Amino acid sequence: MNKVKMALLGTVTMTILSIFSLSGASVTQASEISKDSVTTSEEIQKIAVSPLYTEEENRAQNALNIIKEKYSNVESKINKAGEVILNDEDEKRVSQAIQEYLDLVGYNSLLRGVGKNWWNSTSFVSTVIDVGLIALGLWTTASSVSAVRTLLRNNRRNITRMVEKEIMKKIGLSVGSFVGAAIDVALTIASTSVGGVLAEGFDRVDGKNDNYIFA
Repeated sequence: MNKVKMALLGTVTMTILSIFSLSGASVTQASEISKDSVTTSEEIQKIAVSPLYTEEENRAQNALNIIKEKYSNVESKINKAGEVILNDEDEKRVSQAIQEYLDLVGYNSLLRGVGKNWWNSTSFVSTVIDVGLIALGLWTTASSVSAVRTLLRNNRRNITRMVEKEIMKKIGLSVGSFVGAAIDVALTIASTSVGGVLAEGFDRVDGKNDNYIFA
């Protein structure tokens, strides 16, 4: 009788151990599957975002190339002080070029959001500023850090007017009296892009320095 009880006890024990063993294996396997699914989800997200980002980047670059080609023959008129002499035709051309670029990249002021967006990023704003300079025949002359600083110093009044009247108005950024401060900061930044140093100047004077302007 004792042998029968012992046999039964042994069978029950093995059964219980087998159940726990299978349960543990299932939990481990489920955990591994869960980890795999998270990784797969992240990879899918990267795959989904990457082409979209690349498409936007390519569209912006293509738009800039179109503007460069269209306004490549524009020659600026400069006085003895190194300041560009602007007339009504020049200002109309700047306005036209900026609007053409915004249309090419699909910018719509009615679809603007609040906070950090592509339209108030330093990258986008710097390109829009450069487009304005291309339309004046100035962008290609700024081929070095010293050339950029000289252009800013000599054309502080013209650039301030262009940024306030055309660029910031069209993309909806209220910079007001910050333009002068942004130029002061821009003169301390080493870059071969006037738009780049000005956008960086605005980013710093807004107090955040986060690659977005007044976001």
